[in-house]
Amino acid sequence: MLKRFSISREEIMPKYGMPLDSATLNDLGAAIYSIVFGMAYFIITGYPGASPLFTSFLKDYLGLSDSAYGLILTLPFITVLIQVPFTIYVARHGRIKQSFLLAGALAKVTFLTLAFLPILGNRLDSQAAFLVVVVTIILTSTFNWIADSAINTWFGSLIPTEIKGRYFSTRQMIFTIAMLFYALTMSQLLQILRDWRWKYTLFFGLAVLFGLIDILFYTKVRPPEKAYMPWFHTSPEQKRQTFTMRQFLMPLRDTRYRAYLLFTISWSFSMQISGPYYNVYMFNDLKFTLGQMTLLSQIIPAIATILFLRRIGRAFDHYGFKPILILSCGVSLVLPVTWMFATVDSNWFVYVSNVLSGIFNIGIDLAIMSLAIFLAPHAERSAYLAMKSISMALLGFVPAILIGGFLSDLLRPVLLEARLPFLGGQVLNPFHVLLVLSFFLRLLTLLVFARRLHEPTAMSFFAFVAHANATHLAQVRRHRVLLREKRRRLRQHLHPRKK
Repeated sequence: MLKRFSISREEIMPKYGMPLDSATLNDLGAAIYSIVFGMAYFIITGYPGASPLFTSFLKDYLGLSDSAYGLILTLPFITVLIQVPFTIYVARHGRIKQSFLLAGALAKVTFLTLAFLPILGNRLDSQAAFLVVVVTIILTSTFNWIADSAINTWFGSLIPTEIKGRYFSTRQMIFTIAMLFYALTMSQLLQILRDWRWKYTLFFGLAVLFGLIDILFYTKVRPPEKAYMPWFHTSPEQKRQTFTMRQFLMPLRDTRYRAYLLFTISWSFSMQISGPYYNVYMFNDLKFTLGQMTLLSQIIPAIATILFLRRIGRAFDHYGFKPILILSCGVSLVLPVTWMFATVDSNWFVYVSNVLSGIFNIGIDLAIMSLAIFLAPHAERSAYLAMKSISMALLGFVPAILIGGFLSDLLRPVLLEARLPFLGGQVLNPFHVLLVLSFFLRLLTLLVFARRLHEPTAMSFFAFVAHANATHLAQVRRHRVLLREKRRRLRQHLHPRKK
């Protein structure tokens, strides 16, 4: 007698392009659902950078100069050094899940300190308030870097390599939709609460609440030791004898990973020398309100990302990360140029720039994150990811932000007095100088470092262009054939032949 059998919908149409067991699907789903809540924390704070709201808190409420503002923004990247002892701890003891849950929760709770500054009001002088902000950012970012190292190592075991592009693009699209919702909601609330003295207390409190809900989702996810591709560490006794600084520096001896590190350092520097000061320029020079800044820097890029992200994910899986990364970096060269033409009367250039940013910068971010995870050997992934975070932060982000802030304060009085002409009848200002530097540094990175990236399974850039062009032409021909067939059937329907 034949046994009855059934085929599930998941086996017929796999969710991520391949059949997966239910436990893995639950893990992948929880990592997506969590970000729906966690996105509120990042929208409000802009961590590790600064959101429009946090920029307003630092510049308007605390009255910081560009140099002090830049110093605050470098603190999260300096504290990345905590990943060195954390990597040693993970190699000896494991406990990645426990570390992520504890560090993630502490990061959110610590940030709550800033919500009390408006309540204290004039009881704290400006220097004391600045010190509170510095200490809070140091503690929050320290815990966040531990959580970041833990979750990236965890993802390496959680996500099957065959679907990494599709999964990351799906996750990115979901949290982009969440980001769009939160940004729209926040922009409306900011209009209503524009003059309310407690608005920072309200929003920072909400950021902490939603951030903690994000962390709670991971309590239901299997630890790396029991995930789809189990992660193992040797015994504590062995690691005390074998784990050395030489082992920690292993990524620098890996030629493939060293080429990746050089690219990410150079690209991070080229982006961050102007990146933190876009919000400052919109706030001070273009006279945008917080609602307009949220619309331009978060809502418009989010819409563009949602429309194109699934295609980017499929392209990653089909062509590899490298060719899409090179294409996206090439388009990114246009972005600082568009900002050079932005004035109070021609701010539509900002809209164009942010649409392109939403499409192509997300491709750059996803490719950089994915290559960091999947170029690293499985057993040494935590050490490789720590080296990536430390090198990007200390050699890319920190010097770029500090140089950008220093140049802004140094050049402002000089350029105000010189009144040098610039594009479109403008007067040259420090932000224009930073944009010019950013353009040439991006170009240098693209021409020198991007081509040296090594991804074994990726197409070359020229093969990608040829294949994409051939695919496009084939689609055009197919559409033409279908159109002719539709016209033929329409003529037959309108003028049937008599029998």
